[in-house]
Amino acid sequence: MKTEQEYRDSIRAMQPIVYAFGEKVAQVVDHPTFAPTVNAIALTYKMAKETENETLMTVKSPFTGKMTNRFLHICQSPEELIKRAELSKFLTPFHGACIGARCVGTGALNTLFMITDDIDNKYGTDYHDRFVKFLKHVQEEDLVTSGMVTDAKGDRSLSPSQQADPDVYLHIVERREDGIVVSGAKAHQSGAVLAHYNLVVPTTSMKENEKDFAIAFAVPPNAPGITHIAEGPAPNARRLMDTDEMDFGNAEYGVHGSTLVVFDNVFIPNEMIFMCGEYEFAGVMANTFGTFQRLATASCKSGHCDLTYGAAAVAADYNGIEKLSHIKDKIVEMSFQSALAYGTALGAAYKAKAHPSGAYIPDDLLVNAAKLQAVDAVWECSKLATEVVGGIVSTAPTQKDFDNPEIGKYVDKYFKGKADVSTENRVRIARLIEYLCGQGSIIPTESSHGGGPAAVQRLGMRLNNNVNYLKGKAEKMAGIKK
Repeated sequence: MKTEQEYRDSIRAMQPIVYAFGEKVAQVVDHPTFAPTVNAIALTYKMAKETENETLMTVKSPFTGKMTNRFLHICQSPEELIKRAELSKFLTPFHGACIGARCVGTGALNTLFMITDDIDNKYGTDYHDRFVKFLKHVQEEDLVTSGMVTDAKGDRSLSPSQQADPDVYLHIVERREDGIVVSGAKAHQSGAVLAHYNLVVPTTSMKENEKDFAIAFAVPPNAPGITHIAEGPAPNARRLMDTDEMDFGNAEYGVHGSTLVVFDNVFIPNEMIFMCGEYEFAGVMANTFGTFQRLATASCKSGHCDLTYGAAAVAADYNGIEKLSHIKDKIVEMSFQSALAYGTALGAAYKAKAHPSGAYIPDDLLVNAAKLQAVDAVWECSKLATEVVGGIVSTAPTQKDFDNPEIGKYVDKYFKGKADVSTENRVRIARLIEYLCGQGSIIPTESSHGGGPAAVQRLGMRLNNNVNYLKGKAEKMAGIKK
C-alpha cells in the first residue's frame, strides 16, 4: 500500500490541466485551492499505515488476496457496510473537511460492481469482467478513485436528449472499434483532479433515444481533452490573498477541492468502458450510487457535527459560560442530532440487502432517512454553535491585526475572554467554528447536496415506506370492512 508521500508524488507527476480563479494552475499539489484537499486525502494513506487503525481502514480484498484500503473495498456483508459507515464517522474529526475523491469513489466502485453484473446478465456483455480487472488494478496500486455523477444538466425541466446544447450532459460523440469519444461535462466533482482515476456514471434515468448519454467508464484526470475548472467560494479567495494560517479556521485541510470537469472529445478505450448505451440501467446505476453514497455522507456529517459541538464546548470554556444550563443544553442537542443521524446510518447498513453480484446495498428507507437527518443535524449544529461562540464568529480580527505594532495591543485586550485563555486561542476557536458552520466554508451547503438533494431522499422514502401495507393494517385494526 502507498505511503502518504507516494500519493503526493504520484499526483504531482500527473500534471492535469487545471484553472483556478481565471489562471492556469502550475501544480495542483501546491495551489491553495487544492493543497488542503491533498492533505486530507494523504491523511487516508498515513492513517492506514498506523497499527491502531488497521482493522477499520484496511481490509483483505477477495479479489487480490492482499490488504487494501477500505475506500477501495467492495462491501459484501452488512458488517462491511457498518465498517464503511464507521470509517467516515471516525475520520471526519481528524480532517474536518472533505476527502471526497476517496469517499465518492467507494460509492462508484460498489455501484459499478453491482450494475455491470446486472447488464451482463441481461445482454451477455463482459462489463463486469472488465470492471473487476480495473478493480484489481486500483487495489494493487492503492489508487484514489473519484466518482463523477452530476452533469451540468442545463434546463432541469428537459431530459438529456431535449437540451438545446447536448454537451450539458456527458455523451458519446464517436464510436470506434477500440473505444468511444465523449464530450460534455461533470460538475461539482469533489477531488476529481486529485484522483488517479475518475469513475463516470449517469446522473439520471435515460430513454431509448438517449443511448449516447448512457455511459459509464474510468478515466484519469490528465487524459487528453479534459480540463478542470476549480470552484471559487469566498473562503478560497481568502486563501489566495492571505498566508496567515490563523485566519482559515482549518488551515491544513479546510478546502473542498471541487472542479467542473470539461470533456472535449476525450477518448475512452474499450477496457475502461463499463456501460455503453444500455439506457435502461442508467437510472438504476444513478440510484444505486445515491443509496450507497448516502450511507457514507450521513456518517461523515455525524462526525462533522461531533467536531462542531466539540469546538462549541471549547468556545464556551474560553468565554466563561460552560456552566450555564442553556449552553449545556445546546451541546447535548448537538450530540443528539449527530447520534440520530449516525444511528440511522448504522441501521441502514445492518438492514442491507444482498445483490446478486455478492455486494450489499444499504436499506433504501433508512439510508434516505439518515441522509435527511444528517443534513438537518449539520444546519442545527451550525446555528447552535454560533449561538455558543457569540458575535466573534463573524467579527474576529485577522492575524495581521495581532501582528500590527499600532493596534495589536487593542485587539489582544478587547477580544479577550477568560483571563487564563489567550486572546489568540479564543480567536482561533472562533475561526474554526466560522469554518465548520459555513461562514468560512461550503460545508452546510455541500452537506445538503452531496449524495443528492433532500427532494431525492424524500422521493426514495416515499417509494419505500410501505404505506399501502400499513394502511391495510390500520383499516383492519379499526374494524373497517370493504
